[in-house]
Amino acid sequence: MVTENKNLEALNAVVIAKGNKSEAAKTLGIPRTTLISRLDAAEREGIKPSVNPPDTQAALIEQKILYDLQISELKKHIQELAKENITAENVRKIVFKLDKHTPKPPKWLVKSSPAKGAPGVPTLLLSDFHWGEVVDSEAVNGLNVYDYKIAQKRLKSTVETTIDLCTNHMVNPKYPGIVVALGGDMISGHIHEELTETNAGTNIECVLDLFDHLIWAIDSLADVFGKVFVPCAYGNHGRMFKQYRHKQAAATSFDWMLYVMLEKHYKKDDRVTFMVPTGYDAYYKVYNINYLLTHGDRLGAKGGAGIIGMLGPVARGVQKIKTEYATHKKPIDYVLMGHWHQYITLNGIIVNGSLKGYDEYAASARFSYEVPKQALWFTHPKYGVTYQIPVLSETSSIAKNKTDWVQWAN
Repeated sequence: MVTENKNLEALNAVVIAKGNKSEAAKTLGIPRTTLISRLDAAEREGIKPSVNPPDTQAALIEQKILYDLQISELKKHIQELAKENITAENVRKIVFKLDKHTPKPPKWLVKSSPAKGAPGVPTLLLSDFHWGEVVDSEAVNGLNVYDYKIAQKRLKSTVETTIDLCTNHMVNPKYPGIVVALGGDMISGHIHEELTETNAGTNIECVLDLFDHLIWAIDSLADVFGKVFVPCAYGNHGRMFKQYRHKQAAATSFDWMLYVMLEKHYKKDDRVTFMVPTGYDAYYKVYNINYLLTHGDRLGAKGGAGIIGMLGPVARGVQKIKTEYATHKKPIDYVLMGHWHQYITLNGIIVNGSLKGYDEYAASARFSYEVPKQALWFTHPKYGVTYQIPVLSETSSIAKNKTDWVQWAN
């Protein structure tokens, strides 16, 4: 009876959502794949909806008009891109109506002086959201669970915790702005068949949903810090093709498309500046510290097996990158990356954790469990990189019971 009610509930939700399954799944707080399973069961059992669609005829007409407009607009873009070749600059110009990108950080990052005793400029590294992926709790021994709803809560918690740490736990919390680095793998993607089968939505649905939540995040940080600089690097999960592409990697990346959409959204907001390179890296400076942001999948070094895990390829890859950039007279003090889903800081290296957390792949490979977290640190004009604080994306991972401030075994 409970199952039958859930199937009817799913059917009614789709009717009320005018046939939009993603919207219906979001309303019910369940993955899209679960919704579809319940709809299939309802059809097999002959269950009929118990609600009437809201203004059915009007809804159908409205939907048809919207679809016709979208299809017409997409066809126009595709024809134009086919004529001019699908390049990142053409996508920016034709689809998003943006000028040619000049990757320059804002002046406040390097020329402003912090207030006396202030901690400098904070950087929040956001990466490896894998938005839209579904992690089954039972498959990972109850260590984690992940879906749209949880992803939204973790992003909200990450932003709010960052604001709290920067404003309520620093002696003189006066900042010229904040750097919010977007490090790739923002959506789950369909690069593996198992992801295609289990993701809560398509790539486009994931991008559109995350787009709204990132706007909230950037707006919230801009309201507190005044200025926001957003350097970006696209990852490997958001690519359109299963195989790696070296040609037009940016123009065929959903990460990159998301970044350009955000750049267009903030085009008239003087508080927010984007750096969206078409290459694999974003190179910028905060005061006297030279940063290079990359996703971490293109380090030019392989390996990672054994006890040292990711440390080998990360260390070798960073050295290779620094050597390469040095030949172009671009010194690097810190390489920032995601990809590895393990928060770690080394000399000149900051590797981010993930918002998604422990998943079936990690469990299968016997990787060590890590709480979902994102990296936060401060850059001071005199002392360089100072406080490094991993921001836990779930406050529930911290014990809430009152305990003594220190304990020991008897």
